[in-house]
Amino acid sequence: MLDKFRLAAVLSFVSAGFLAIPGTAFALSLEDSVRASLTNSLSLSASRNNWAAARDNIDTAQSTREWRATGTLSGTHSKADAASATRDGFLDSQTGSATIKLSRNIYDGGQSDENLILRTMQRDIAEARYLGAEQQVILATSEAYLDVIRASREVALNDANLARLGEHVAAAQARLEAGAVTKTQVAQAEARLSRAQTTLISSLAALSSAEDAFLTLTGLAAEGLETDIVPASMPATLLEADDLARNAHPDIQLANLNLAASGQEFRALLASLRPTVAFSLSANETMAEGTRSDKTELSANVTLSTPLMPTGSVRAKARSLSSGLEATKMERADTQRQVSLNVRNRYRELEAAQAQMAAVEAELAASQLVAEGITTEFQFGQKTTLDVLDAEQDVSDAELRMINARHAILQAGFRLQAAMGQLTASALGMADQLGPLDNIPVRDVKYKSYLPLDVDWDAYNQQDGVAPVDDTQTTGGNSGGKSDGKAVIEDSSAADIISPEAEIKPEDDFVAVAKVLPDPVVVDQPKLVKASATSATVLPVNAPVSDLESLAIQLEKIDLVPAVESAEGIVWQIQTNDNP
Repeated sequence: MLDKFRLAAVLSFVSAGFLAIPGTAFALSLEDSVRASLTNSLSLSASRNNWAAARDNIDTAQSTREWRATGTLSGTHSKADAASATRDGFLDSQTGSATIKLSRNIYDGGQSDENLILRTMQRDIAEARYLGAEQQVILATSEAYLDVIRASREVALNDANLARLGEHVAAAQARLEAGAVTKTQVAQAEARLSRAQTTLISSLAALSSAEDAFLTLTGLAAEGLETDIVPASMPATLLEADDLARNAHPDIQLANLNLAASGQEFRALLASLRPTVAFSLSANETMAEGTRSDKTELSANVTLSTPLMPTGSVRAKARSLSSGLEATKMERADTQRQVSLNVRNRYRELEAAQAQMAAVEAELAASQLVAEGITTEFQFGQKTTLDVLDAEQDVSDAELRMINARHAILQAGFRLQAAMGQLTASALGMADQLGPLDNIPVRDVKYKSYLPLDVDWDAYNQQDGVAPVDDTQTTGGNSGGKSDGKAVIEDSSAADIISPEAEIKPEDDFVAVAKVLPDPVVVDQPKLVKASATSATVLPVNAPVSDLESLAIQLEKIDLVPAVESAEGIVWQIQTNDNP
């Protein structure tokens, strides 16, 4: 039953969750974004290389059964006091020998077999960690995608709210000139307009942050994102979700593999204490003064060796492995608890978000009805301007809660999928984006020489995965000596730090100007505009209203003073002096 549910959930998630209804001809879907993040993620690249390292380490398990070849050269020169000496009373003699030996273990006590199992488990551990990293990248990308959509909707809502309040201010000023209202009512409308402006500025900043996060994860600009996303189906019961998580979550798999590897390490230690049988072939050539001492020896040996008693280091190693085994048991139990708790929390979050969505829809419908009624009563003089503003603000707040409720449902759905271990590339039908781990090529380490051992690291770095860069990118084009134009970046801390000159002076006054544009909203970065030392600081607002071109809000003057110098220049600090 779980297999059927898993297949249904994955198909529903891929077809409904990722393949959203296109809004434009060149819309960027959530599936495209996730695929881009899988390719762009450095953490995934590191995890894949860690898996490749664990895979290549499997061959080291055969080190105890490999053929070994050794060569030995020795020479002696001696002086002996002998009666037959003809000069100085000493007899000189020279001897030289050369030995070549081939050896291997016929039986290594099972070390190679036990180490092979251990290395294979370590490779599986690296794969489980990679799956966990995949889930984190996909979840982060999905949340960043949803954050951009929510922030864009909030900006559009706040922009419309600002335009509406601008019309209220213009109408209030017209009524004031006609003598129908007082200055207090105009001030109330202007206060609401100022509040709407600050809300819009905050939403613009949130949108910029969301777009930056999306760009960092995917390498793509957050433009033309598809907004109609259907949430994926969830398990019928909480028990099904919990069972699915216990069987498929990468953290559970990792905990089980760590426990198995801890037990296997103890078995590998026991294998290293068993008797071994070694076979060796050796050839020795000895040369000395006189042909009588010259000789050539060929030998074949079979050696049986066994430890007679465990050493203190072996006992310490056994105690360490025993304690580590108990620790991994506790860690696995704790991981199972945490995964189960996380599934229950995410399941309830999704249920709560769906229930809140129904409540917010009812609230929005009621708020719109109330606002229409108050507007009608205002036209007949039964309601004041403040009543109209309050009613319209309630509608705006309800619309904002509607945006957040939709975002909460989608976000809770993705988090529940991740809690169940169903947010991996293979579970979502995207395994072809990076390909299986088994397709990672084996790096060929090139050697300049074997005696002494010298690795050609330049040739190694030029393989796939490590690309050489221009030397001008790290030195700014000003190299003092000769260079071949290529360099390999090994340590980013060695790169030059360029500190720009500070363009802001403490004695100047600056004003941040945020432009409000009609839909579609295209927001420029806030610009620093110098104001005179005697004039008051103004915050202009360009609302898309024909009757209202700008609104200057008088604020207290705020001085900027340099706080600390950094690599990017001078960090400025605002001294408020308890100003509102």
